[in-house]
Amino acid sequence: MAGWMKKAILIGILLALAFGVHWTQEKLDQDRVIHFVDTTPVFLPKGKVLKWFSMGYPSAMADWLWIRSVLYYGRRAMDEDNPYYLYAIEKGNLSKELENVTHRVKSIEQKVSQISPTLAFQSKLQHILFRFDSRGLVNYMYPLLDRVTTLNPHFIFPYIFGGVYLLMDTGEYDQAEALLQKGYRENPDHWQFPFYLAWLRWMYQGDILSAQKYLMEAVGKPSAPEYVYAMLKGIAQETQTVEVTRSYLQSLLSETKSEELRKRIEKLLSELENTK
Repeated sequence: MAGWMKKAILIGILLALAFGVHWTQEKLDQDRVIHFVDTTPVFLPKGKVLKWFSMGYPSAMADWLWIRSVLYYGRRAMDEDNPYYLYAIEKGNLSKELENVTHRVKSIEQKVSQISPTLAFQSKLQHILFRFDSRGLVNYMYPLLDRVTTLNPHFIFPYIFGGVYLLMDTGEYDQAEALLQKGYRENPDHWQFPFYLAWLRWMYQGDILSAQKYLMEAVGKPSAPEYVYAMLKGIAQETQTVEVTRSYLQSLLSETKSEELRKRIEKLLSELENTK
């Protein structure tokens, strides 16, 4: 009898758990249905004020604000797979903003057409570099990222996200470069910042010599990957500045104490020597 009671109780518990899981899933599905799209402005104090409000935990507040920034971007990105965007289009919530996007994209396209076509493959990259799909819909992203990186200046990914990926969607070149420059000032030993600054100058401004300058700084960072060296080599050949590049690398070689960095610089010097 005792054994039967134990089995009955166990079966009852399992049934209750199954019902609870089913009810919870239905509730989550209901909550997931989108009923509105928030288009209200974002108001936040300056980063230094937020740091004071963090009560000694600026990194924790930076993490929280970063998550909020990603959610804000995700809900307003113009993507046919984004349910928030589709709902807003269906309800007509973004008609004025979309009209502004059209005007601003035309302005950007005029600027793009004036860039010196120094790259033979520029036209192939244009659909990636100059999408500008979300221009005007995520106005507050750069101010948000500026506050995140003020709270935690060594939080690397927000700089890269704003300086590269967000730029592709918004076309806000000046704000993207300013964010990367800020990251470079705060994290001078990271190769990513001079590398992506070089990428921006080359791809968006057609300024290949400025890109070369930043790449020469990037190869001086111990953690720079091989493709940074390869990119510098290609630009040196393209601009016929192999000797200038070699001279810089030789001075860098004489100053560095890292054995791994020395090997990489020596390898690049050898490759440049063979291109004469």
